[in-house]
Amino acid sequence: MVDQVARARERFALRDYHGAVLLVQEAIVEGLAYPDAYNLLALSLALIDRPSDALVAFDKALALNPRYVEAHLNRAVVLNNLGRLEEASLGFATAERLGQRDASGFPALVGNRLANTHATLGHAYRDAGAVSEAIGQYERALELRPGFADIRLALARALLEDGRVADAAAALEAVLAARPKMLEAMLLRGLSAYLAGDLDGASAVWSRAAEHHPEEPRIEIYRSMLARRRLERHV
Repeated sequence: MVDQVARARERFALRDYHGAVLLVQEAIVEGLAYPDAYNLLALSLALIDRPSDALVAFDKALALNPRYVEAHLNRAVVLNNLGRLEEASLGFATAERLGQRDASGFPALVGNRLANTHATLGHAYRDAGAVSEAIGQYERALELRPGFADIRLALARALLEDGRVADAAAALEAVLAARPKMLEAMLLRGLSAYLAGDLDGASAVWSRAAEHHPEEPRIEIYRSMLARRRLERHV
């Protein structure tokens, strides 16, 4: 899948805020509904004079990650510009409080950046075929920010590629506990069950995915693969 969020960041850097909005919205539909995506969407909306829509997007980012300092700050700025001064003051105060050191030993903003940096290194190692090194980077990122579902999903992918199916399944269960309708996590959880020989488990997960994402074409591909495997077992 093309990383539409990365493309949106490029458009944002070029001050094409309308283009950034369209790309992030597409990314969210495709399953990349992460706090960073909603924060970028909100910033872009604010810069094309759609503050009400921006606040909705900031709220979605904060619902996913209540400790997202940058989103609190950005939201407070929009509220301040709208003249909603009391709400803005509360937002600034929340950001300041969250900026103190947390359990990771770093201020929230620094911890977030370090976790994302480790994740970026993990992506680079994985792209280079160094899966074990990628896993190490993802695990370090999750030590700093265990609630970052996108990083845990990336870890699960790498674990599957490394043949560690049971570990991947455990990581995906953790993702789905927090985000039960997350398409990519459901597809991979079904795949991990399939690879472990648990065909009923794979079928159950992919059926649930079909209920929530009926237009997703990969589900039928996986189901066809599952049907062939079942036929082979009875030959």
